[in-house]
Amino acid sequence: MNAPRAALCQATCILGRRDGKGWAMRDPFTLDTNGATLTIRATPKASKTAVTGVVALEGDTTALGLRVAAPPVDGAANDEVVRFVAKQLRVGRGSVTLVAGQPSRVKRLRIVGNVVALEAALRALLS
Repeated sequence: MNAPRAALCQATCILGRRDGKGWAMRDPFTLDTNGATLTIRATPKASKTAVTGVVALEGDTTALGLRVAAPPVDGAANDEVVRFVAKQLRVGRGSVTLVAGQPSRVKRLRIVGNVVALEAALRALLS
């Protein structure tokens, strides 16, 4: 396989599907009957907490980039991530649980709630 074709195949594997406007990244969340699982890549000690967009991770996975206005000390950044996501998705803080990535930048959050409302809120957060 020649180099340009190999690069295209690799881009297809990483970015996923092709829409009418070019290559689109896969969503950083999955939905099931009880809610959603969201992957986040946090950058602590920012001036304010904000979404930076969708970022590619290893393989074909993606994450929601998030600048966090808290230092990574004593779980402060994790608490800020949970607080911010709950507020943006308009769910209670108890509905958002950090299930993986406590000591790392890449985190997985479990959000329990109405799947239709969560999908709409997550898509709005991504745009």
